[in-house]
Amino acid sequence: MAIGPDGKFYPSPAEDDPPEAPEDAGHGISKFQQIQRQAARARKIQEEQFKKDQATFLSALEDVEDAPDNPEDANEDSGDDLFGDIDKAIALKRKEFVKQGLLKPNPKKEKVTEVGVEPIEELLPEEEVDLEEIHELQGRTAVPNEINSNDEVSDLNYVGSSSSMSFDLDVDNYGKSKARIVEPKFKMTLAELLDESKVVPVSVYGNIEIEIRGIQHDSREVNSGDLFVCCVGMKTDGHLYLTEADKRGAVAVVASKEINIDETLGCKALVIVEDTNSVLPALAASFYRNPSKSMSVIGITGTNGKTTTSYLIKGMYEAMALRTGMLSTVAYYIHGDNKLDSPLTTPDSVLVQKLMAKMLHNGTEAVVMEASSHGLALGRCDEIDFDIAVFTNLTKDHMDFHSSEEEYRDAKAKLFTRMVDPDRHRKIVNIDDPHAPFFIAQGNPDVPVVTYAIENKSADVHPIKFELSLFETQVLVNTPQGILEISSGLLGKHNIFNILAAVAVGIAVGAPLEGIVRGIEEVDAVPGRCELIDEEQAFGVIVDYAHTPDALSRLLDSVRELGPRRVITVIGCGGERDRGKRPMMAKIAVDKSDVTLLTSDNPRTEDPLDILDDMLAGVGLTMQDYLKYGENDYYPPLPNGHRLFLHDIRRVAVRAAVAMGEEGDMVVVAGKGHETYQIEGDKKEFFDDREECREALQYVDELHQAGIDTSEFPWRLPESH
Repeated sequence: MAIGPDGKFYPSPAEDDPPEAPEDAGHGISKFQQIQRQAARARKIQEEQFKKDQATFLSALEDVEDAPDNPEDANEDSGDDLFGDIDKAIALKRKEFVKQGLLKPNPKKEKVTEVGVEPIEELLPEEEVDLEEIHELQGRTAVPNEINSNDEVSDLNYVGSSSSMSFDLDVDNYGKSKARIVEPKFKMTLAELLDESKVVPVSVYGNIEIEIRGIQHDSREVNSGDLFVCCVGMKTDGHLYLTEADKRGAVAVVASKEINIDETLGCKALVIVEDTNSVLPALAASFYRNPSKSMSVIGITGTNGKTTTSYLIKGMYEAMALRTGMLSTVAYYIHGDNKLDSPLTTPDSVLVQKLMAKMLHNGTEAVVMEASSHGLALGRCDEIDFDIAVFTNLTKDHMDFHSSEEEYRDAKAKLFTRMVDPDRHRKIVNIDDPHAPFFIAQGNPDVPVVTYAIENKSADVHPIKFELSLFETQVLVNTPQGILEISSGLLGKHNIFNILAAVAVGIAVGAPLEGIVRGIEEVDAVPGRCELIDEEQAFGVIVDYAHTPDALSRLLDSVRELGPRRVITVIGCGGERDRGKRPMMAKIAVDKSDVTLLTSDNPRTEDPLDILDDMLAGVGLTMQDYLKYGENDYYPPLPNGHRLFLHDIRRVAVRAAVAMGEEGDMVVVAGKGHETYQIEGDKKEFFDDREECREALQYVDELHQAGIDTSEFPWRLPESH
């Protein structure tokens, strides 16, 4: 046995016997399980559809006579045939509906027999068949309303009232209602939590049999009955907030320093450990019953493409009838369209376990998760049982957090060190990236690897050919299982990599080829990822999250391949972040755009003009050089013939770029993508590039009508804007 980087024991590759997989090691995507789950899903959909068609069934039962109060009376006329039993069951069910107020009473009418007239004998079953054939020949066949299953009619209990009953069918929303999401409840004693998490305390004080109803490391989120873990962060120390956690109802504390809980209001127990940050993931996973072990978990790491790839894999899994959740930069999904807000790329170790427990409780079978370098380095993913690891690419990023590019790479690689079981785990790697061999080598070398690439035709998954346009991307993909023809609404060459990554995952898990294609094609757009803004203008407008040099370069290359007349780009760099990439971003934008507008992007506590000064260094200018031109309101072209402008107010820069657009141009607003805020100083205010672009497009005519020539910047906006 050997100790892995995460401190766990893993079998040595040299041992003869392969590691024994646990009973629940299957990741839920074998052929037989797909069929079983599809059948179960079909049954559930049928039940849900039956509930939706309640009005139709009540209408069908409206004219049926009520069952008699005396069951013996019902037995007199029913006979022993099957049809009589069914009629009786329907009549009894109708009686239940009457009691519930769903239908009006319809008592059985008394038979009236005239004196001297013999009652007509009922036809035998075979005579009824003959009569139906005669009617059919005569063209007088009556077609009854079909009910799928009489058994379902007798088994389903309706809840409602006749006053709220609607018999109108909403065609637009038919079959699209969201499932009700249930919040699971958890509780256990502190002693049980310490035992199940295998956390070994340095010392324990108080009553460890106290019941824990939640776990938090943020004092602001503490509720009554919670366990508060005093974590030490980069900017603050959780031990300083014990009083606030106590006031909010914490009943126990885990700390790495000696604390006096005698003076607290409700804390009944104190657990001292060596490092609270390292035990938090284990405590959270144990409290929420290790939900990731009961679902198939796909982790995606890399600098660019994680979010779009997550959406594509989610779409593909759902096309295989698997309820699939997602944890991404843009949003968290329980499954299907059940969406939550997403504050972080990788949620903290408590939230990620809580979300996965909520997913599992609501029937989620698979989870697609972005694994950021921050999340992996800080241990947020330590207790997540990943089944599949995906590597997209690696370029310079987050140098404000990681001390070197090697540290950044190693943090990403932690996901792949978890791939140790050849029977269960899979590695998906982009071999066009020069770091691919390093990621493939992580973990157990016997774990199967599925490779993908655009240029390297030796990859398992690669394009035979592809076509790019302003409206769609068409790609013919070669796979070990056959050739796929995919037409996607995701634009640009960089999205072909994302499509190939999703296809590779599908091949790795044995997904049906038609399911792979259907799932990928259903993803028309990803919020803030090369997102088209269409207000019927004569030029294109794209909003994208590209905020790294490599991402911006790939984006502008993809846009240029679409064949626009001009490329007009808006780009900024965040404050209090990696300063080294600022000049690189400006140079890439100026080299690959006909017109570039440099602006602000979450300056935080930095002066926006200082950030712009750093960016101008990439094109050999300083702020003083640029301002000299402003004295004459004319900014000459750069040596390469391209134009460069800047404005520290992002709203002005976005509107200027959109207003400059002419027929055949492509306006690219990069850096924020799906984000809906701008951080200036300590204030975080609403700001959405997509909304700004839409408003600007509506204002273009108004600007022109005001006599403003928007083809040359700077120009003055009307006072109302």
